[in-house]
Amino acid sequence: MHVAPVAISQEALCSVLGNEATDDRVETIDRLRVAGSEIANPVGLYIPFHPELENGEMLINGVRFSEPFIYSMLSGSDIVVPYVATCGVEIDTWSEQFEDPFERLVLNKFKELCLFQLRDKLLDTVKAQFFDITKNISAINPGSLAEWPLAGQIPLFKILGSVTEDIGVSLTDKLWMIPIKSVSGFLFQSDEAYENCQLCPRPDCPNRRVDYIG
Repeated sequence: MHVAPVAISQEALCSVLGNEATDDRVETIDRLRVAGSEIANPVGLYIPFHPELENGEMLINGVRFSEPFIYSMLSGSDIVVPYVATCGVEIDTWSEQFEDPFERLVLNKFKELCLFQLRDKLLDTVKAQFFDITKNISAINPGSLAEWPLAGQIPLFKILGSVTEDIGVSLTDKLWMIPIKSVSGFLFQSDEAYENCQLCPRPDCPNRRVDYIG
């Protein structure tokens, strides 16, 4: 399990709010940031495994993956690290009491920053513990691409075991994670950096990190 202290600055929160962070709203933004920082407990769960290859399929901790995409991305890896990371149930539950649309927007962005901060620290930790620090660490995530749809959440959670009991993240009947500001996937080492964005044609994604290569 990985826990990261919350360190979200006023500048960072105002930056992601963009034009919504007007001068007359800064006091509200910072009030929510300070209160949220005292409550938030972003946390992640990860476990390293040595994958097994069998008849064009992959087995990880006894769980079978038959998707060609999973096989092609992970078959060259000695170690793969499934993970789930979340902004935390505490801040998610607390934020639900607010009805004002702007306050909800601020807290939505705050939770997102908590998740991103935890994810980056988790990546650094996993890389230092299990991989060659001179090479790239890449991730694939269920639901990000048609090649690995949201149904991939089920075997991923099965590999990790008691995800809900350990860090509070659960799956809805549509396989969305609760809290919403959560992310899951496999981490693996690669000679060349890989991002899901490379294979995603969506033109208006606000979180796009690299260009679509088709």
